[in-house]
Amino acid sequence: MSDALLRAERLVKHFGAVPASDGLSLEVRPGEIHALIGPNGAGKTTAVAQLSGEMHPDAGAVFFAGRDVTRLGVDARARAGLARSFQITSLFPGFTAEDNVAMAIQAHQGHSFRFWRNARRDASLREPAREVLERVGLGARADIVAANLAHGEQRQLELAMALATDPKLLLLDEPMAGMGHDESLRMVELLSSLKGQLAILLVEHDMDVVFSLADRITVLVYGRAIASGSPGEIRANADVREAYLGTDA
Repeated sequence: MSDALLRAERLVKHFGAVPASDGLSLEVRPGEIHALIGPNGAGKTTAVAQLSGEMHPDAGAVFFAGRDVTRLGVDARARAGLARSFQITSLFPGFTAEDNVAMAIQAHQGHSFRFWRNARRDASLREPAREVLERVGLGARADIVAANLAHGEQRQLELAMALATDPKLLLLDEPMAGMGHDESLRMVELLSSLKGQLAILLVEHDMDVVFSLADRITVLVYGRAIASGSPGEIRANADVREAYLGTDA
């Protein structure tokens, strides 16, 4: 029996006649960073959407923590411990960093965002929000309005909001998107510090980031996984080098 925390089995998803997922299977184990890579149009975003519950497959199944979640939506999967961040930062720009995290905690507890005024005075929300901000290196920026944070800090804040829901697994879609060199280095350090604490499925174009962080890598081409293994195994795989990494990989 598989010890995977997240398991996708033979996922199929078509958009018209185009297969975005073509019998895709992959596993993410507890505590590991598993990177999902592939050329543009390989089906990475569609795969993540099916794993997070934003999109249901035409065929196949998704299992999380031993449970079949194939037909569950985003909220139900989030309550089970699966959190996602997006390529485009999704924040409440007019609220402070601490407000954003407190509202994420509040929403995870099943309350509406319309109670955000009470959240500002609720110690049961504010204290854990501060703790999560410290965890991602934004403790000193807690009172800064999100719109006034640097882009890299906004990505850190988005990660803090995901961590505030106490997930078992994070789905990270292009966490380095739009970052400068120094910002990317800080994010790599942050993600590396999370290794072993929770599982991460990482979609990322920066191969230096992928090979520095990932315990295992799955390579997608035309919606199908052509290889899955350790970074060393992926570098040495002739099919991967031809299809994606190039002969100088």
